[in-house]
Amino acid sequence: MARHPFDQYVTAQPQPQRDTLRAVAATLASLLPGAEPCISYGMPAFKADGVAIAGFAGFARHCSYFPHSGSVIPAIADRLTAFDCDRGTLRFPIDRPLPKAVLTLLVRERIRQVNEAQPTNGKVRAFYDNGVVQYRGAMRNGTMHGAWTWFRKDGTVMRTGSFRHGDQTGIWSTYDRDGRMVKETRFT
Repeated sequence: MARHPFDQYVTAQPQPQRDTLRAVAATLASLLPGAEPCISYGMPAFKADGVAIAGFAGFARHCSYFPHSGSVIPAIADRLTAFDCDRGTLRFPIDRPLPKAVLTLLVRERIRQVNEAQPTNGKVRAFYDNGVVQYRGAMRNGTMHGAWTWFRKDGTVMRTGSFRHGDQTGIWSTYDRDGRMVKETRFT
């Protein structure tokens, strides 16, 4: 059975980069249970609902973390002074994984920025700090329009419904954690 390209990349790294990157990947997977491992821009990354949240790579003299945004590191630079950073990269030693606290800081800032950058027209979604989708819907001229779904932090559907120009319309359903409908409301 063929291995996932994400795993192939990490396994192909020399030591000690391989173990360092495995540790970073394991920490990111624990921080982002709602995200999927993938390859993005030629490096291992985690995407939540198609949005790249965190990436990393190994090099001869350092390993790097990539937040997939040029504004994440500058926003928290005052808390990253122990690392060699620029706008889009944080470099760390080949034999020392990034601490969980640093990865948590980077991931949460990326998710915060993704959540703030919602369009006024088109599809929107927001994430909990663990990479699980919080809601998904659409906007038209800055108001909710069309089908919307809200999720719990564990990924289960909590509520579904539709808007027409910001007003609730149609049937709205609320579900328990097991997926059973517990309430249905009709809007006209």
